[in-house]
Amino acid sequence: MSLFLTVAVILGLTAFFSYLNDRFLRLEQTIGLLVLALVFTLALMMLNALGLSAVYAEEQAFVTRLSLDETLLNGVLCFLLFAGSIHVKLSLLGEEKWVVLTLAIGATLLGTLLVGLGIASALGALGVGLGLGFALVFGALISPTDPIAAMAILGKVGLPPKLEATINGESLFNDGVGVVLFTIFLAVAVGAQQPTFADAVVLFLREVLGGIALGVTAAALMHHMLKHTRDFGTHLLISLAVVALGYALAERLAVSGPIAMVVIGLAVANLTLPRIASDMREPFETFWGGVDAVLNAMLFVLLGLHVAIVPPQTLLPTAIIAVVVCLVARWISVYLSLNALAAAGGLKADRLRLTNLLTWGGLRGGLAVAMALSLPDGTQKDLILHMTYGVVTFSIIVQGLSIGRLFGRRRLNAVLR
Repeated sequence: MSLFLTVAVILGLTAFFSYLNDRFLRLEQTIGLLVLALVFTLALMMLNALGLSAVYAEEQAFVTRLSLDETLLNGVLCFLLFAGSIHVKLSLLGEEKWVVLTLAIGATLLGTLLVGLGIASALGALGVGLGLGFALVFGALISPTDPIAAMAILGKVGLPPKLEATINGESLFNDGVGVVLFTIFLAVAVGAQQPTFADAVVLFLREVLGGIALGVTAAALMHHMLKHTRDFGTHLLISLAVVALGYALAERLAVSGPIAMVVIGLAVANLTLPRIASDMREPFETFWGGVDAVLNAMLFVLLGLHVAIVPPQTLLPTAIIAVVVCLVARWISVYLSLNALAAAGGLKADRLRLTNLLTWGGLRGGLAVAMALSLPDGTQKDLILHMTYGVVTFSIIVQGLSIGRLFGRRRLNAVLR
């Protein structure tokens, strides 16, 4: 299948599912798209089992060729992160900077360890062999909250500005920590090398600080070019080029591309766009809002279609275990991190309510699935992939649909003081 036909099929399915959701389901769009894509794939699976259709095998081949790990991690992620971060106000993020940093670093580190230990113990008790090394790999890829899912779903729940800034800020900045941990634990699990603590620190500094430096440099370039041009088409070309080339350069330099994209987006949103005439700024924001909406919609449809290649064996029991372990680990890691920050005088909030909110609002998405798909082939990859898929689908559908009902506006406003 040609590249053009592949894109056309994805766009066609996305548009059709979006129409069905808007016409009948009326769920939040990304959740509705995921649900419909899942129903579509499961229906094909049942027809195939009954010998009534061979389309399921074609979908499996189609999804396999898509390579979500390559498509997302090395493709559209840069545009999604930039498009999402240009709507984040730096002033609000600055007010909650210590909460964001504590959650992005402390809660992610602690959550990775707790998930790894919990999964290894729970699966070991059931006689399912995963090993502590690969359990920690799973912990590293599932513990960071997903910025794409968080901004796509929670942004429409109606959170108070400070809470929205906290959740978005954590999800935008914890990727660097997650990537470092994922790289280190994967190297240990496959026996390629035995990184020392010094290696981990160097890798962390290179990924995070390098990503920040690259983002600042690229943002300065975009700022200068956008301020000194007046053509709308030129503005779009400059922004698309800087984002794409910046992410490609981050890969070559082995620094964090996601962090670089977030830095560019925050800088452009808060420093560049306010200095551009409104007749140029508004179309620019509208364009990137459209890019964000289209790419997000396609991504959630792809997530639903990917159930076709998730290994089916023991899917339900291990998926349930993974969901429970991840929720418990998230609650403990957030609660301890917030209490440590409060003890240092950096937080004034109802810590229990905030922990409950951040636990249920800590959504996982396509990034976790993409990282699981990037693992080397083997039984460990199969097990990690269907645990990851179980946590992601539960997170988006169950948590995404219920957070607005579980946490009313009055309770949300009382969390941060």
